[in-house]
Order: sequence, then C-alpha cells, then structure tokens
Amino acid sequence: MRKHLHRAGTVAVLAAVPIGISTTPAWAHDHGAPSGVAPFDGSAVFIHCLSLLATAAAVATAWGGGRAGRSRTSVAAVIAAVANIGAIQACGTAVVPSTLLALGALALPWLVTRPRAALALGAVIGAGRVLQAVPDGSPARTLTAAGLLAAMCCVGAISAMLAGRRSAGPVALGPVATGAALVTAGVATAYCVRGEVRLDATVLWFTFGWLSIAYFGLAAVAVTVGPVSRRFQAVTASAALVAGVGLVGVPLPPAPADAGIPMVRQVDAAGQQLPVLVTPQRPGWNLVHIGADDVRVGLDPGRLATTDARPGTTGSWGLVWLPTGRSRLWLTHGGATASLAVDTGQADPGPDVTTPDGPECASASLGALLAGARRPLAACPAQELTAEDADALRAMVSFIAGRGATTISVRSDDSPRSVAARQVVEAAGAAENLRVTDPGDHPLLVVSGWAAAETTLREVAADRLPAQGSYLAPWLLTGPLLAIPSSPLLPLRFDVRDDTPSAYLAELSELFPLEPPTGTGYTTWMRQRGVPAEPLRLYAAGQLFVPGADGHHQSTTWVPHGTVTAVSGQLP
Repeated sequence: MRKHLHRAGTVAVLAAVPIGISTTPAWAHDHGAPSGVAPFDGSAVFIHCLSLLATAAAVATAWGGGRAGRSRTSVAAVIAAVANIGAIQACGTAVVPSTLLALGALALPWLVTRPRAALALGAVIGAGRVLQAVPDGSPARTLTAAGLLAAMCCVGAISAMLAGRRSAGPVALGPVATGAALVTAGVATAYCVRGEVRLDATVLWFTFGWLSIAYFGLAAVAVTVGPVSRRFQAVTASAALVAGVGLVGVPLPPAPADAGIPMVRQVDAAGQQLPVLVTPQRPGWNLVHIGADDVRVGLDPGRLATTDARPGTTGSWGLVWLPTGRSRLWLTHGGATASLAVDTGQADPGPDVTTPDGPECASASLGALLAGARRPLAACPAQELTAEDADALRAMVSFIAGRGATTISVRSDDSPRSVAARQVVEAAGAAENLRVTDPGDHPLLVVSGWAAAETTLREVAADRLPAQGSYLAPWLLTGPLLAIPSSPLLPLRFDVRDDTPSAYLAELSELFPLEPPTGTGYTTWMRQRGVPAEPLRLYAAGQLFVPGADGHHQSTTWVPHGTVTAVSGQLP
C-alpha cells in the first residue's frame, strides 16, 4: 500500500512541476522570451503542434511500453527532436533551449526501462515546449499553457494505455485522461468568457472567437467520449491542443479598458497601409477618418457608404452606426477591401460627432491617443469655451484695439463654444470701446468651427468679403485653413518650431501619416503629457511660393508650403 501511495505521490508531484513552471514568464525573465513566436503563421503552428504531440507520445511510450516500446518511443522522440530544432527557424525560439529540449527527447528511448526517470525528463521537456509555445507569461497566455499541458497529459495517458500500461500505481489512467480533457475544457471555457465570445454571426469574424469555440468543443468531446473510445479521445484531445496553440498565435481580443475609447489602426488594403481613426468608438454614430481619398466604409461589405472630404481637413470622413459590443468595420479603396475589428463596449453613446465640428473632435481624440491616454471621449472641444481660449480672445481684442481700430467684425456659428466666444469678444470690445458688428471693412475675428472658418477665409481670399486682416481663434490652427491665402493671425501659447511641438509632429507622422497637425490635437497632447504652456503671443501664418506646387503636401507639416511666425511680444 505504501509503495502504491509513493508512486501516486510521485506522479502528482511530477504533474504539478510543469504547471508550476508554466505560471512564470518564459525562461524566468521578464522580457527574455524567445522573439518571433507570436503571432504565428501556419508553419509555426504546425511545428509547435507536432513537437507537443510527439513529445507527449514519446514520454508515454517510454514510461509505459517497456523494452518492446523502444521502437515507438524512438520514432516519436526523433519527430519531437526534429520539431524542436525546426522551431528555431520557423517559430523564432531560442537556440540553446530548443537544442537542449531536442537532446532530451532523443534521450527518452534509453529510459524505457526506467519509467520514473522517463516521466521526470518528459515533464521537463513538456514544460519547456509549452513555455516556448506560450512565451510572454501574461495571465491569458499562462492560462493557455495550463490547457496545453492538460491536453498533452490526456494524449500521453492514452498513449501509455495503448502501449500497455493501465495505471499509475493505484490511479487508473482512463480517469486521468478524462480528467485532463476536463481541465482543457475548463481552460477553453475561461478563454471564451475572457474573450466575451458570443454565439452570433460576429464569432466567425474573429479568429480568436472561432478558435475558442473549437478549443472548447473539441475538449468537451474528449471528455464525453473517453469511456466509449480512447483512440477517438486521443484524436479530439490532440485537435484541442492544435486549437490551443492557434489561440496563442492570434491577437487577444480588446481588453475591457480598450473598448469604448477612440481607436486608431493601420489597415492593409492590397499592400497599402491606410491609417483609420474611429471616434468615439461607442454605440451609435461614429466618425471614421481614413488617411486616403475615395474610400467607402460600413458594417456590411456589400453595402458600403461613400466618404467625403470635410472643411479644414484632409483624407476621407464617413459616419457609421456601430452596435453595442464588437463588430467588424469594412472599407474599400482602390479596388481593395479591408476590415478591422471595433469594440464599442457596453457604455452609452458618446459625444455627438455628426456635427460639422466632428473632425476637430476626432483630432482631439487623436492627440490624446498619441499622448498615451486610454479613456473614453467625454466631450468634444466645440461643446465648451475653455478659460485659456477665452483669455486668448480677450488679448487679441486688446491687441486690435491697440492698433487704433474702432470697429471689429465677428464670424461665429451656432456651436456652444462659438456662441460663448462671441459673447467674450463683445464684452472685451465694450471694455476697449470697440464696436462689434457683422463682417465689413474692419478687422475680422473668426470664432466659428473649422467648417464655417474655411468658408469665411476663402471669401476673404477671393475678395468677396471685405476685411482689414483676419484674426483666428486658437482652435483654428490647422494646416488646410492656414493654407488659404488670407494672411491670418492667431494667438498661441506655443511656437510650432520648438522642440515639443516638433515631437508631437513626429509622433503624429508615425501613427497617422500625412495627417495635418492641429492646435486642438497638440493642446490635448500637451495637457496629457503635462507640458507647460508658454506665454501667449500672436502668430502669423505665411505662404512660401514654391514653383510648380499644386497645393498638395506630401509630408506632415503645420502649414503646407508655409510657416507660422510670432509677430508680437507677450500678450497681456
């Protein structure tokens, strides 16, 4: 009896060792996991699966087959060793660990007469192979490691039974195989819950979803068919292991913290990388911005809506109604079709982006994403006039009064910020003895949003609207507006040529190529990074004549073919 208990205890300890090892980061190093293993391609998945299954078979036959099973152990060990070496190139696994695992596998045929040694070495090899297949040590990946080890135990127990062994001391291997399959099914269930896998049409749109379903389904079948057919149980457990390895090689679904916040992605459309910004990525109407022209977007690839240009911006813009939770956004460009996953979460609809001020709202969300913010978009800039912008408008009115003007003109729109801005200008004008009126032959102060501002500036540039100079609100700093030849002036708390705005410009160019920087986006980025504002000054946007220029810019700049220069000292 004591001998049987000792054997059972040994088996339990050896089974616990690889599970304990799998809960630590790969190779006990925070960032030292073999590189290149995720995401997997088809060959990498095949190599990992072949190695794991061959290792399980080799250990089982070495432990349970005796001398008669040495030939079967040798075949399985050679396959496992070749797969371990092949993983170096195909999967990017580390050379030294892979070589040691291959040598360990080749040693198994010599341990067929020493089952305990074969089992101990097999536990180490199995744990090592799983750690190579699950390299990053994150909680979700560690959960996968436990599932892969359980599937290997199921396959190994059945292989040992087929090789002639029926028990491990007092423990029958049949229940062990079924129990290991049950653990695999439990891990698969946790994966389905973790990924919020829903049994609807969207599950087929996500590789993670249908792999999770396959992982669970195959493991569940392996649990139920054990008493009927051990061979079929081994086949279904092996297939579950393949699905588990595949799960390691696909991206995890968006974490709950990423759902319901603005999203920017690079989408591959026939080899061309298209930047896509979705704002606010909440249930309801969302504004989709693509860094290209002539794009169609929508949720149904057969019924995509056209996008259009928006005043004061570049690229294409479209409105898409997104449902609660996950869905797939489709787009076409240049005859190519691409898609990306979106997740609006379970929150209420976000700010209204259907107004003409939607693109500025998207620019603010892009600035926040650049700065590392990961929170839902609470409001759009046009919904409120900030104290800083109100001070800038008062300073600009004072500057105009100091130049001897007696009357100023104001152009506004019906947004809450613009209405409040006009009231601030009127109050500041009254304090400076300036008459505030509608546009005429006076200094023109524009406090509307981008869309109305573009119309106003084009009228000034074409001499259809008389004005003694154009003065813009701070939020109208955007290249497409400043490129209009109307000689605008605007108050800013930063110089676009300084190092910090240049850093913002560089980050923007990398995340969303050719997207024009904006004062709204930079201000959001600056606040998120904790960058202090500089003294308020008046700046002029000027054009530089470039022979042959057609008005299109091919690099990210503050003003296409132009510059922004300070023309005043510090404003009060």
